[in-house]
Amino acid sequence: MGKQGCDIKWTEPDTVVISGIIDEYADFSSLSQRAQQSLNVDLSQVTRMNSSGIRTWIQSIMRHKIELNLTNCSPVVVEQFSMIPEFIGKNGFVESFQAQFICGSCGTETQDTFQVGVDVFPGQNYSDHVLEKTCPSCGQSMDFDHNPEIYFSFLRTMKPRLPKKAS
Repeated sequence: MGKQGCDIKWTEPDTVVISGIIDEYADFSSLSQRAQQSLNVDLSQVTRMNSSGIRTWIQSIMRHKIELNLTNCSPVVVEQFSMIPEFIGKNGFVESFQAQFICGSCGTETQDTFQVGVDVFPGQNYSDHVLEKTCPSCGQSMDFDHNPEIYFSFLRTMKPRLPKKAS
């Protein structure tokens, strides 16, 4: 059985999509081309991570001093933010992330994308009452599929994004 690891696809000179499993086979060396610059990273397709992959990720972004703009972060990625703040990076910012909801009545599962600065805000706490959603199948109230206090905890310590300076 061959190594699985993750796939890094460059879609623009400053944008990558990372998909699959971030594990001991992850190779983030291509990110070095954005050393000491900004990098947009779409993490919507990350399905799993282990400690070796997370360590490799953190070492890579710190070594190259990459400023991260993280978008569409999958729930697997968001769970790491609260446990390992270094995952976002010293100068990183989460632009958007996904969250799971489940209907206790009919079992329907949905995933919503939250925009930071639009749907949720840095420096704030979030709890169940903020996350109300109606099931598209049966009309009943859906449950957030995570502990919101833990899931959104990265927002409490994340600094608001400063406006970009005009060049």
